[in-house]
Amino acid sequence: MTTSLKLIACILIAMCLLAMPCQAKTLSIAIGEYPPYSTRAKGEFNFVPAVIRAAFQTQGYRVKFSYFPWGRSFVEVQKGHFDVAAYWFCTEEKQHEFYCSEPLYTETTYFFYNTNKPLVDWQHIDDLAGKLIGVTTGYSYTKELLAAGNESKLTLDWANTDKQNLARLIKGRIDAFPMSLIPANYMLKREFSKRQRKRLAYRKKPLRSDTTHLLFKKDREASSEYLNAFNKGLTEIKRNGVFEKLVSQLPSNSKQSIDKQGIN
Repeated sequence: MTTSLKLIACILIAMCLLAMPCQAKTLSIAIGEYPPYSTRAKGEFNFVPAVIRAAFQTQGYRVKFSYFPWGRSFVEVQKGHFDVAAYWFCTEEKQHEFYCSEPLYTETTYFFYNTNKPLVDWQHIDDLAGKLIGVTTGYSYTKELLAAGNESKLTLDWANTDKQNLARLIKGRIDAFPMSLIPANYMLKREFSKRQRKRLAYRKKPLRSDTTHLLFKKDREASSEYLNAFNKGLTEIKRNGVFEKLVSQLPSNSKQSIDKQGIN
């Protein structure tokens, strides 16, 4: 090969390499608001989307997030309008229809209550008989809690958002509301006054503690490919320290527990 041909070959190879990022596959992901883990609010750190983006990027994929109410985000993926559902508990019901990724993080929920209406130190769902429990539309709850509601042992009172449920709890309109400590503390400090926060406490026994996952619809041809890519990418960013760096960027109050006697 002549020198000029070698030069042309090198230029063509370089052009192909430079063009690769522009040709990367973009995956569409349906997600919901759950700060500080995920939010479309400008200027806020987006932990879960940042993890997802970093993991897929190691495997040559780009991602685009679309925010919906949680229930709708799941339905949009069921209908095949998006490649990925982020981020859900990997329940038996969901496993019939979806592949579950490796875990993103562990979500633990507790019953919050108004200190003016103390909640029994419950051990079994039946201990909450007769109580009015606030729940948020589109969320996953335990079979035991849903069954107790269906059997009228207690009443499940649905609201559209966590903020609405926390407001109702502060006003004493519901007896309890299950929520994770980190999002609860994050929302309370941004949406409610210190005086309002002081009215709330939570019971130490968790309602549930489960890992969260990306979901990939089984009847979509490329889902196995995307699942494997994400799992490999997640392993890679945990190995190279990117994951830990993202965790460190969560708001400082997200890494602190709430005082068991009240919200500070």
